[in-house]
Amino acid sequence: MDCHQILGIQVGASQKEIKNAYRRLSLKYHPDRNKNDKDEERFKKIIEAYQQLRNNEKKKDKISESEVAAKYSDFWKKYEKDTSAEFNFGSNFAEFRHEFGAKTTQNYEHNQEKESSPMSTHIILYGGLGAIALWIILSSILK
Repeated sequence: MDCHQILGIQVGASQKEIKNAYRRLSLKYHPDRNKNDKDEERFKKIIEAYQQLRNNEKKKDKISESEVAAKYSDFWKKYEKDTSAEFNFGSNFAEFRHEFGAKTTQNYEHNQEKESSPMSTHIILYGGLGAIALWIILSSILK
């Protein structure tokens, strides 16, 4: 039988409608609530119909591995560069655009923040740890 007919929904129903219909009918025909054999068979059909509809939706949403590989290779083909080719802006620097659409004509100020060096990071980190260790030692001594 048609899964949509078993669940009492229209063809093309949303996942939410399918799930609600399944929950409503499974509660109504669950064997723990009903001792009728016909209701038990109906319950099994409801479960099968729901599972089949869910699997069909999952198959629609699933992208095959070959499609993913093709999209991945297409993406990188677009951004691959020939290292032997000479990089030339031409005569008009203002029209040059970065590959991702960022303009290189952004205004930069001389006082922009510079990246911190690993040396200063280590000094701050270990200096802080040393200060904490000193505080713990002194607080235990002064008690």
